[in-house]
Amino acid sequence: MEVAEPTPVVARTRLGGAGHLPWLGCALALLLIQQLAIRRTGTTGVSGGLRRTLFLVTTIALMALALRYRRFLGAWLIAAGIGLNLLPMLAHGGLMPISYRVVHDSGAFPEITEADIGHQLGNGKDVLLRDDDIHLIALSDRYALSVPLYGSNIYSLGDFVLFAGVGAVAVQAAIGAALPASRRRGVVAEDAGAR
Repeated sequence: MEVAEPTPVVARTRLGGAGHLPWLGCALALLLIQQLAIRRTGTTGVSGGLRRTLFLVTTIALMALALRYRRFLGAWLIAAGIGLNLLPMLAHGGLMPISYRVVHDSGAFPEITEADIGHQLGNGKDVLLRDDDIHLIALSDRYALSVPLYGSNIYSLGDFVLFAGVGAVAVQAAIGAALPASRRRGVVAEDAGAR
């Protein structure tokens, strides 16, 4: 029985094999470092600088790691979303600007007051600013949204692009997993020949 050659679209849907595990493990380790930096280091002085540096370095590494999977459309979207978030963060010393007006109008965080303007918010990577003080305001955290099972939060354009990328990778991986075994073998053979 002759096995049909996989189409380029089919070939790009394969995500599997043990070779991907170290890279995925690296991504999880980077996310863990980010969370530890945000939750366990201070927001001012040397520890604040360390916090911002760790967050920026791991974010850049995650963007590069996403491109390791560049045959997935979603990987490009993930990298683009991270890049869109990096731009305002770099313009603000490693912190993501968030408008006090947006926070106040959303009603999602009543504990954040006008007295917090100019300060890094302790539970994340954000710095609270007035609209006039935000560089690249269109890319800042400015879209209040309530997500079922998660609650209210304020997102950036980059976050939405990143979420679309995660969804695209999931769909593309599911398509690849759903292929008949004969087509997957063809994809594996094609992947091996490309290396």
